[in-house]
Amino acid sequence: MKKLPLVMIGLFVFTGCATIVDGRPDTVHLMTNTGQRAQAQVTTRAGTQTVILPSQITAQKSCRDIIVQIEDDKHQMSMAQVSSSTNWWILGNIALGGLIGLAVDGMTGAICTYPSTAFVNVVPK
Repeated sequence: MKKLPLVMIGLFVFTGCATIVDGRPDTVHLMTNTGQRAQAQVTTRAGTQTVILPSQITAQKSCRDIIVQIEDDKHQMSMAQVSSSTNWWILGNIALGGLIGLAVDGMTGAICTYPSTAFVNVVPK
């Protein structure tokens, strides 16, 4: 029972604040600007998948952009980037985790987060 406080302290010292609080994958709702359905290739940190927009994807946290490329016979080829933004939970590292926490958050990708919704512009052929 005496080890429990040491384990709790270890969690806060050796893990990042953003990883603890918001380390799960992001869900991003991808939609077209016209509301029409469109086939797209979506490239994330994990690889490329084909989806029909509107769609919902799950993306591991990363500071890399998600690339959405429209590729179907009803629309002109187009591409959109879904950029990540700073996950402000990393500020907790200043108070709790210091440089070690910031390094953990950087390795896990938790220093960045994706928006919950992104629109892709499509142009009919």
